Amino acid sequence: MPTNATRIKTSPDTYEAFKIAQAYRVGDLIYVSGQAAIDREGNLVGVGDFDAQAACAFENLDWVLNAGGSSLAKVVKVNIYLTDMSNFPKIVGLREKYFTAPYPADTIVEVTGLALPELEIEIEAMALADGDIIDV
Repeated sequence: MPTNATRIKTSPDTYEAFKIAQAYRVGDLIYVSGQAAIDREGNLVGVGDFDAQAACAFENLDWVLNAGGSSLAKVVKVNIYLTDMSNFPKIVGLREKYFTAPYPADTIVEVTGLALPELEIEIEAMALADGDIIDV
């Protein structure tokens, strides 16, 4: 039986100008494009302020997941890209703030740059659309 991929969009769709889908639901999984510190009007948030950028990126991730009928509580895998790994200790606190136990599988890497030179963090995720996360 073929599986369809259903595009998930917020309103406004802040990714439309970049020709990027915000997310797709494939079966019971939602695949979310990298979320960064871009507000709902398309403006960069928190230049030079990692904490503000991280909060915006996590809030954007939540916004897209909710648009797809999911939530941060259903994230099973997250990839976090940092331009400065010295912010890694803050990520541990942010994971505790935005996710719940059992925490998602995670990859954190330092990169030399993101889509805009002022960006310091980008977060992409995979989440359940249906079902529950079971901690055994």
